[in-house]
Amino acid sequence: MRTKGLAMLLLATALLLTIGALWAQSRVPTAVITRTQRIELVDKEGRIRAELKTSGEDTLLVLYDGQGRLRTAIGTESVAFYGADGKLKGKIDAQSLSGVASDSR
Repeated sequence: MRTKGLAMLLLATALLLTIGALWAQSRVPTAVITRTQRIELVDKEGRIRAELKTSGEDTLLVLYDGQGRLRTAIGTESVAFYGADGKLKGKIDAQSLSGVASDSR
């Protein structure tokens, strides 16, 4: 009989703690806007794999390979691709695409 009462008390305590935790979570304000100048995505070893940042007048998404080498940079006016040796392999910019867009009409 005494064990049954103790079990009920523990169950009631656990229920109250759960309700309290859920209520406390619901009271945490949610940010509508997050403002920052740079976001870094890192792998489990802490190496930067991607960055979202501003540089002068440009906004960039920069992607790195597993060894931390720059591989792709996507800006507001261009996209650049780099090889494993770090050298620029190709670039597409807004000016080169403007002729393509008008030719396709």
